[in-house]
Amino acid sequence: MTNYPIHGDWRIRINGMEHGEPHVHVEFRDGHRVSVSIVGRRVLAGGVAPARRLLPALEDIKINEAQYLAEYRRLNP
Repeated sequence: MTNYPIHGDWRIRINGMEHGEPHVHVEFRDGHRVSVSIVGRRVLAGGVAPARRLLPALEDIKINEAQYLAEYRRLNP
């Protein structure tokens, strides 16, 4: 598992032993969790209200797509 630094209200986590399409977990301070595909940034599971709270994390995933994809593949060979 790789935890990235907290960005205000949320952080990115990438787990090993995962399945399905490459994704990250966005964890919010209040306990909400959202799984987001790395390529395409689709919400796969979970949610947060209001939904706009997810927007900064989606932008971060877009900017760091190559890094997150490489780490996902390292942890899930």
